[in-house]
Amino acid sequence: MSRFTILMYHIVDAPQSKAEAKYACPPALFEQHLEYLSSSIHTVVSLSDIEEHLLTGKALPRDAVAITIDDGFEDNYNQAFPLLRKYNMPATIFLASGVIGGTNDWMKGRGFPERKMLNWNQIREMNEHQISFGAHTVTHPKLSVLNNTLAEQEIIQSKMSIEEHLRQPCKHFAYPYGLFNNTTPEIVQQCGFTLACSTRSGFNNHERDPYILHRIEVYGTDSSWKLKQKMTFGMNDASPLFPFKYYSKQLLNKIGL
Repeated sequence: MSRFTILMYHIVDAPQSKAEAKYACPPALFEQHLEYLSSSIHTVVSLSDIEEHLLTGKALPRDAVAITIDDGFEDNYNQAFPLLRKYNMPATIFLASGVIGGTNDWMKGRGFPERKMLNWNQIREMNEHQISFGAHTVTHPKLSVLNNTLAEQEIIQSKMSIEEHLRQPCKHFAYPYGLFNNTTPEIVQQCGFTLACSTRSGFNNHERDPYILHRIEVYGTDSSWKLKQKMTFGMNDASPLFPFKYYSKQLLNKIGL
């Protein structure tokens, strides 16, 4: 059974506040992550490759991993894009379509600095070089608390906006904050998306609900060993003692203690 991993980033830049430290991965560290992926057993694939695997059963490379970046900050163009091109790696950026060319309005008042978002010219350029774009709603709301009508408007309008500007289908979606309720995945499917990414940690395979794919969140403080540990165990948090505790527990279970 093919197992694949999806990584989740947000900002690829030095953090400008304490609140940002978790979400802002400095470019030098981001490059270390790409170096690790390029030299490890993992093969970086696109979400389209994963979509084809889920829909048709086409095999993925062993230890396949996809890179995703949420929200669409301008640093994705200035910092992440050159590094992804350097290592010839595909990635998907999930866009909050209503703030393209603007700033991160939904983050104001929570200790986050104002940051510029991607504009359409940057998006179109990236789209020509292995960077695909998925939808992340219009205004980045908590879909879990919206009624179905408002949720559908946020989801379908973001899809339509991206398709209008890129002149191609937008088939992939990510839930803002990772939040959704019992009906949200069904709405996403009805709007024409083929898969959707959550923020639930863990691995994926063809038995996973394609509208609740799991991702591993990469923090701005994650060194390469932490990234390796997260990808080995399918978790968001890493610690030096975790492997020892994990394998000790496995051994004790095996011998019946």
